[in-house]
Formats: sequence, C-alpha cells, structure tokens
Amino acid sequence: MVKIKFFIKKYFSSFAYFYSHLRYRIFVVFLLSSLVGLMDGFGLAMFLPLLEMVSDGGTSSHGDQMGNLSFLVHGLEYLGLSLNLAVILMTMLTFFILKGIFKFFEQYYKVIYRQYFIRNIREENIKSLAKYSFNSFVMADAGRIQNTMSGEILRVGQGFNMYMQIIQQIVLLLVYAILAFLANPEFAFLIAIGGVLTNLAFNQLYKITKRLSRELTKSNHGFQGLIIQQVAQFKYLKATGLIHTYAKKLIQKVYKIEAIQRRVGTLSAIMQGVREPLMIAVVVIVIYIQVAIRGGDLGSIMLSILFFYRALGSVMAVQTSWNKYLELSGSFDNLAVFNKELKIGRDRKGNQSFQTFRDKIQLRNINFAYQDTSILKNINLEIHKDETIAFVGESGSGKTTLLNMISGLLQPQSGKLSIDGVDAFKLNMTQFQQRIGYITQEPVIFNDTIFNNVSFWAEKTPQNLERFYSALERARIDKFVLDQLDREDAILGNNGLNISGGQKQRISIARELYKKVDFLFLDEATSALDTETEKKIQDSLEDLKGEYTMIIIAHRLSTIKNVDKVIYMRDGKIEAIGSYQDLLKKSVAFKRMVELQIV
Repeated sequence: MVKIKFFIKKYFSSFAYFYSHLRYRIFVVFLLSSLVGLMDGFGLAMFLPLLEMVSDGGTSSHGDQMGNLSFLVHGLEYLGLSLNLAVILMTMLTFFILKGIFKFFEQYYKVIYRQYFIRNIREENIKSLAKYSFNSFVMADAGRIQNTMSGEILRVGQGFNMYMQIIQQIVLLLVYAILAFLANPEFAFLIAIGGVLTNLAFNQLYKITKRLSRELTKSNHGFQGLIIQQVAQFKYLKATGLIHTYAKKLIQKVYKIEAIQRRVGTLSAIMQGVREPLMIAVVVIVIYIQVAIRGGDLGSIMLSILFFYRALGSVMAVQTSWNKYLELSGSFDNLAVFNKELKIGRDRKGNQSFQTFRDKIQLRNINFAYQDTSILKNINLEIHKDETIAFVGESGSGKTTLLNMISGLLQPQSGKLSIDGVDAFKLNMTQFQQRIGYITQEPVIFNDTIFNNVSFWAEKTPQNLERFYSALERARIDKFVLDQLDREDAILGNNGLNISGGQKQRISIARELYKKVDFLFLDEATSALDTETEKKIQDSLEDLKGEYTMIIIAHRLSTIKNVDKVIYMRDGKIEAIGSYQDLLKKSVAFKRMVELQIV
C-alpha cells in the first residue's frame, strides 16, 4: 500500500493533490463521466442498424456489422422486440435521454465539488495562517502571502475546473476507445498508436508551458508585494513626488507579467491550431491503410470510425484542458509549498490551561537572536501582577523584542520565561494572549463601525452595549461617540480615515478595555501624537494603573515618571532597574537621555 501511494504521488501528483481534498468525490465524477460516455456510445451504435436498414431498403435489421457491440441488438431481441425502425429510434432516444440525465448530474456535482474544494483550501490556509508563528511571519514575503491567499486561490479554482474536464474527457476517451475496439479491433489499434505518437509531439510544449506558469506565479507575488507597499507608503510617496517613479516600477512588472502571459497564449494557440488537423491526418492514413492497402471493408469500420471521431473530440479536449491546467500549475506548486511552510512555521502550543494572571512573570537568563544578530543578552527580570513598568533605551536596545517575547510572539533561544511559575510555552498560548491588551504606535482600526471596532464584532446585545460604553468612558472617548450622528454605528473609514490620531488611539484603548484583559502592553503608544493629545491619553492610562499589569515602551521619558519600575536597556542588556527618580540618581546614561529630551 505504501509503494502504491508513493507511485501515485510521484507519477500522478495532480490526482493525489485533488484526492487529498475530495476523497471519494473524485470517483463520483469518474462514474458519472463513464455513464455519460456509455450512453452516448450505445446511442451512436444504434445508427449502424439504422444505416443497414436504409441501405437494404428493408423494414428491419439484424445488426450484423456491429461486431462485439451486437449484444445491444441481442438484448432487444431477448426482450421480445424486433429490430424495426420504431424500436431502433426509441432505443436510440432512450440512450441519449439517459446520457442527458447523467450529464446533468455530472455538471451539478462538478459545481458542488468545486465549491467544496475551494472552501476546503481557503479554510485550510486561513487556519494555518492563524497558527503561523510571529517569527516566521516577519521573515516571510508579505506579497507572496497576499497573492497566495487571494489571486492564487482563484487560479487554483480555475485549475480545478480544467482538471475535472480532463478527468471527464479521459473517461469518455477510454469509453469510446473500448467501444471502437469492440467494433473493429485492428482499426482501433492503429488509431490508438497514431494518437500516442501525436501526443508525444506536444510534450515539449507542455514542459515549456509549465515552466512559464511558475514564472508567472513568481511575478504575481512580486507585483502583489509592490502593491501592498504602495498602499502602506502612499502618503510618503505622494508627498515626496516619488509616487510616479514607483508607478513606473509597477508598470514594468505589469509588462513582465504580460510578456509571460503572451508566450503562454502563443503556445496554446499553436497547439489548438495543429491538434485537429494532425489527428484527422492520423485517421485518414489509417483508413487508407485498412481499405486501399489491406483490402478491408469500409462498412465494417464505419462504427469504429464513428467512435473514434467522438474520441478525437475527447483527445482534443484533454490536450486543451491539460495545456490550460499547466498554465495554472505554478499556482498549485506555490500553494503546496505555501501550505508546507505554514505548517513548518506554526506556533508551538502548550496544553496547560491559562485562565487569569495571578502572581508574576519571570525571565531567567533569556537570550535571543535574529539569524546571526544577537538582540537580547542574559535578561533577568520579574514583573508582578498589577505592576506598571516601562522599558526605555535607545533604538535597537531590544525593548520591542523583549515585549514580543513576554507576549508569546517570540521564543528565547536559551533561558526560561515562566508565568505564575509555569514554563510559558507549556501553557495554551492562545488563552494567555487573549488576556493581553496590546496598543501600538499605529492604532489598529478596521473599516467598520465604532461598535465593531471596539467589541471586535460581538453581538449587539444590551449587555454588550453597556460594556461597550463603559470601555469608551474609561478610554475617555465616549463623548466623541455620542456626538456622532450614528453614534456607535458610525463608520470609521479605511484605517480610521474619518477620525484624528488621538481618537484612533483612544478607540484602540477602548477595544482592549472591552476585552477584560489582565495585561496592557503599550509599544510607543503615544509617540506619534502631539503633546496635548499625548497628555490626555496619558491621563487616561494613569487612571488604569493598579487595575492591570502594564508594560510600556516609551519614547518620551516624561510620560513614565509615575510608573512603578523603569527598566533601562542598552545593546540588548538590562543596564539598570528602579523608579524614575532612582535611575536619575544612579544611571548616568538614563539621566543623559532625560536631559537631551528636556533640551
């Protein structure tokens, strides 16, 4: 069984990929396509006794020229039906009606399974991305993630359609080939050889198409990455006049993508243009050999020719669909690699439940590095419940990295991080992180209502509304919301376009207070605001002191005078710990920082 699985994965990788998502459903497509082909073949076979009846000028037929397909005639005779015009026509009509019924179900289930397949992939990607570690994410290509989660999924959906068409046409091809062999084995054998030889002629074109598909996927990743950066840096690009230079870079990428697509289209046009003439040439040559050279009877191979003409349509459809599938194959390859990377880069998740913070966080001999660059060096620290501490230091001193580690986003290379005496990474990290309120320099605002921004799309019940307005009041943003025409239903716009920086920050604070958290982490939360607005928000946060365990990364040192503890960091190490006043007395470097800001 293991060898069979290995063989299928190696030589039928596409089938293995679809089977992994569809399971038994793929065989339903096989069955329905087979029934469509059989009913079509049987219906076509009934043309032969009809032609025999016409050529003999009689009113009945014996189906003598049907070869091994004469069992259809014998079956009618077994039912007590003589092979007259009415019986032949009704039998033919019955077969084609059955074909139509099976065709309906074939197409119906194809649509159902396509939706199931796309939903399955999207759900898998969304869940895997949610489990992706922060460390892996910051090292990843944002453009590739964006393109894979959106554009590539659509291309894979198109590829699914192509592959289902390939399956359906291969099944029909096999059915017609079998029927042709039953009608005239020698003729069918020669046609099959010709078909194989013509297919080999296309192999090189298939390889080129697949390579171009990979190039196209890679170029799409790059284009998406550039678009993301243009949107993120639009203000700077516009203000500096560099927007047009950047636009030229985007346009160059567009031209590159177009050039690849043109080459793919040219190959497809070549194959579609020569395919049918080539296959008809094979049929013509075989008929000539059979009749003119070998002295065969044209009438005896008529039914086989009919089946092979049908098979020819399936061959051309298979080749067309396969080429289109190869055009999309780069997306399948990318998606498979992307899924594998998400699984490799997923978070380590402990099993021990975490309900609430009770005592303290301890860091013992913590070391951390990005690749070969050491960021944190031998960190030893205790953070007690409801304590307010501040990390200060020059840029690059390790403040944000340390906060990311405490919040479970990063894991130390060595040392131990424990929460209430338990190894942090033995805890259910999702439960721990749900107890964290995180406020950053750039407030996180969604293009939705104020209520949904604060409650994170909670149901709008009376209890949740009361909780919502309580959070607004504590964040000192309630008056602003009540003054809005739509109050809590007012739309904030893309990234809070409709409100000021201070209002955005207050709403983000209200969101964290709504959550009922144990921790408030503030990473340069007020450094982008004007002094007056910063003071107001600082007053709001002062009111929360003692209710939460608060960790503040501060740029303006005047804002941390009242914290319980200041941790001064330098070059990834803790240089000094104490109150604001203590550090002014015992740390020359900290005092110098304060004096420079006062100046």
